[in-house]
Amino acid sequence: MEPNITMLDIDELKKTKLKPYIEQSLEHRAPDPGFHAMMGHNLDIAEAMYVAWTTAFNKGELSHKLKEIIRVSLSRQAHCSY
Repeated sequence: MEPNITMLDIDELKKTKLKPYIEQSLEHRAPDPGFHAMMGHNLDIAEAMYVAWTTAFNKGELSHKLKEIIRVSLSRQAHCSY
């Protein structure tokens, strides 16, 4: 089955307002660049999703245990061997 959405080029997305978010992601190695490559089709939504993600995962809003449960759940849903 082919994907329904095209993954955008990260270097091209760095030319948009997503640049600081992409650079933070690459520095912290999370979220995966695929996050921006997929979400970058709508810059405003990509920005809002990144802010929500980083608030939840990097600013102490969620416990470590819950973060791990979310990571494992998402990897299982994506059939990833995480």
